[in-house]
Amino acid sequence: MNEFSNTKLVALLSSLTRSEWRDFRKFLEMAISGPGGKSLELYDVLTDYYPDFSSPDLSKQVVFDRIFKKQKYEDKKLRYAMTDLYRQAGSFLKFKALENDSILGHQILSAELAKRGADKPYLAMYNEDATSVVRDADFYYFRFREDFDYLNLYHPRQKRNIQNPIASVAKNLDVFFIARKLQLLCEIVNVKNVMSVEYDFILKDQIIEIINNGAFADVPVITIYFRILMTLTESENVTHFILLKELLEVNGSLFDKNELRDMYQYLMNYCIKKINQGDGDYVIQLFEIYKSILSNKVLFADEYLSQWDFKNIVVIGLRAGHSDWVKQFIDDYKNDLPPEESENAYVYNLAYYYFSIAEYRKTLALLQQVEFTDLYYQLDMRAILLKCYFEMDDQDLFFYHTAAFRMFLSRNKLISDYQYSIYKNMIKYASKIMKLNGNKESLNKLAVEINEVKQIADLNWIKRKVIGE
Repeated sequence: MNEFSNTKLVALLSSLTRSEWRDFRKFLEMAISGPGGKSLELYDVLTDYYPDFSSPDLSKQVVFDRIFKKQKYEDKKLRYAMTDLYRQAGSFLKFKALENDSILGHQILSAELAKRGADKPYLAMYNEDATSVVRDADFYYFRFREDFDYLNLYHPRQKRNIQNPIASVAKNLDVFFIARKLQLLCEIVNVKNVMSVEYDFILKDQIIEIINNGAFADVPVITIYFRILMTLTESENVTHFILLKELLEVNGSLFDKNELRDMYQYLMNYCIKKINQGDGDYVIQLFEIYKSILSNKVLFADEYLSQWDFKNIVVIGLRAGHSDWVKQFIDDYKNDLPPEESENAYVYNLAYYYFSIAEYRKTLALLQQVEFTDLYYQLDMRAILLKCYFEMDDQDLFFYHTAAFRMFLSRNKLISDYQYSIYKNMIKYASKIMKLNGNKESLNKLAVEINEVKQIADLNWIKRKVIGE
């Protein structure tokens, strides 16, 4: 490990992409250097070691000699150059951040114009800002900052009859504050449902009371997060779910795709919770939600549909009884999967589809095409194979496979205790059902035992098999 590897400068420079590294040099050429003015020379030396700067040849002495030529080594001179380059790199990243965040850059420029009294371009920007389509919490914060600057920087210079925007300043700040508090409260409640944690959330009861009394009923970002919160805290009241679904359908265009996807995830989680509680009606509800957000690509991230969302849609579509739709979906959306995941996801889900329509030989042929490396795919694939051999009543292959499946579970150290338990129980009870060979009395006793155990992979399939469906 060389002398530079643990410095702040190297940590910062290592984060630059290759195109940013090239742009950084142009930035340095235009920048004002600090004491010694050697940041550009240091950059040129370090270019030979970019991007990981791990070469054992990289040392303070080597860098100093290349920058200062035949001068005697002085650590202070080198530190000045390193500090200057670090400062310039920070300024470069701030510049890039402003370039990428058009709203923040717009806000800074608008305030600067107001300070300088450049009223005509300032007012053009101020009036343009009000036309934004997006109405998320950040929009209201942005409008608060814009109106606050207008109130303090522009309004005092104008005639008294110019309308004072103080009411708008207060309203926009209130909307931003309450929307963000509700959003955080939703996440806190969500976390508490999984982990034993406590948070001291100031103004929670007051905010809920204000909204229940009708305030902000015309502000979708608040009404949506409020309904999300209610689905989390009053899940037995179906009205909250219905209203949330309607609000998202009507107001979805007011939010960027990432936030809208998070909002819909709460809606889908509600359905999943109800399904897990045995309410089959929510299978249809979840399927309809998936269909609606597929059409506008809300589920997509970086232009791709994740393999897990792809799989969930297939499973829910089949459970909802729409096998033809699912087959069309698998074919239509194969190319929307991330390239590195598409083949495995496509083959697995196509196999799952064929299993659902009792085409067991096609299922087996597909699963033999791909070597699944992901643990979840491996477990699911082995479970489907077990079910195929059972449904085909091929006892030799069934018991050979269950023995191999047990060995896989015991040898794979990445499998969690929960996964180990549910798949081990699946093997155990599927094997018992197979061995009982239709004996009604014994199967009835086994059904009672299965109802008590519950922790079984694909429990509904096991239950159907024990009663002879």
